[in-house]
Amino acid sequence: MAVNTAYTTNSATQAPDAPQRAAGRITFPATAITAADYVVVNLGFTPRYVCWTNNTSRIEIEWFDGMAVNTCIKAAAGGTRTLETTNGGITVCDADGTANTAGKAFKVLQNATLAAILASEVCNWRAEG
Repeated sequence: MAVNTAYTTNSATQAPDAPQRAAGRITFPATAITAADYVVVNLGFTPRYVCWTNNTSRIEIEWFDGMAVNTCIKAAAGGTRTLETTNGGITVCDADGTANTAGKAFKVLQNATLAAILASEVCNWRAEG
């Protein structure tokens, strides 16, 4: 399995008890996206909420603290919201992509059925800890 890594643009230092937030934008190239691959975003804090939006396809997926690994709530372009448990989703992980509920990164599955990540598309993300 290949892992694509994206780095956060949030470099501000925050007090340990302050809410932690990070956001970014990733533009994917026109190369093939493999369903078993992930994009890993390093945060520097453990997220309790992650939102990933595919601006091109108008798909949004969300993960909340307490949800199972590799799951999400998906909002389709038409507004229908579903709980994704079989097509992949978001997982809190270590920087190398290893699932870890205390990890300081998250990863998103590049499954075409999930459609959160597709070739030649622009995605925005935000995470809160």
